[in-house]
Amino acid sequence: MISVIIPTADRPGPLHRALRSLARQTFHDFEVIAVRDGGQCPQAVIDSWQNDLNVRLLEVEPRQGVSHARNVGLAAASGEYVAFLDDDDIYLPHHLEKAHQVLSGGHTDVVYGGALVSSHWIEAIPRAAEGLPRKDYPFDDGYLAVANYIHTGSVVARSFTASLVRFDEDMSHCEDWDMWLALRRTLGYRFAFLGECTSVYHQVPQRSGAVSAAYRSAPTPFTLARAHLYGKWDAPDALTSGYRDWFRQFDQRLDACIERDDALPEHVYERAVRLLHTHFTAGVPADPAWLDSLFPALPQEPEPTAALSVA
Repeated sequence: MISVIIPTADRPGPLHRALRSLARQTFHDFEVIAVRDGGQCPQAVIDSWQNDLNVRLLEVEPRQGVSHARNVGLAAASGEYVAFLDDDDIYLPHHLEKAHQVLSGGHTDVVYGGALVSSHWIEAIPRAAEGLPRKDYPFDDGYLAVANYIHTGSVVARSFTASLVRFDEDMSHCEDWDMWLALRRTLGYRFAFLGECTSVYHQVPQRSGAVSAAYRSAPTPFTLARAHLYGKWDAPDALTSGYRDWFRQFDQRLDACIERDDALPEHVYERAVRLLHTHFTAGVPADPAWLDSLFPALPQEPEPTAALSVA
């Protein structure tokens, strides 16, 4: 059985859609554990799916953050496998079936599919999806130490509830990346990519959205979280260290744009991850010039004007 953990807070409409995507799964041996992280109680939404899903609601009060909510869900999970789904994302119908097929083979401990990144609400891959960004990267151990290229809602893992590994409750951003590193390095979990898109990651512009809110001040929470994780988890080699330095420069550019109130290029982080993944997996050293293809260079300080001498 798979235990699907959904943290939720004040988003009954998206939660309803997330649960609907679970009701459409072609694999049926799963339980759903929704964890209310403070705010409005979504019991009515949960009740509306009781005839279609094995779903229950756990409640946290007051709000303590998504990491705590996921840990509460993990403590209650009884499945051989655990999966994660944010309340504003969805699974495509074959997600759990594909993941279970690979995991049950016994040769891997974590599987993840690709995630279509959409700036508006969708519940299926649109016919014209070529222009939409995707998080669909084959697994690379070294690159996991550089950037988070695995979408939370695409992951199904062998249950680790008997271990001490949990989401870091002091982190509000990149806590999923920290988890993947812990599963890989602390527990030695083997990762595998399913090779196709099996979920939708919504980045809908809104004032309450975690991603959009994070890019309203500098340094961004992502800048701070990345610096924290680079300190926590060692770079295994010189290539990785070079790419980490590149991302530090990326963060400096991004933060400078925010401080100047410049419009940020759309999906700039996803574009950076895609660019670097291509070169990293080919063993090409990081090149600072790649930054100029993502956003304008920082403005240069004017050269000091020499004082005119008076005869």
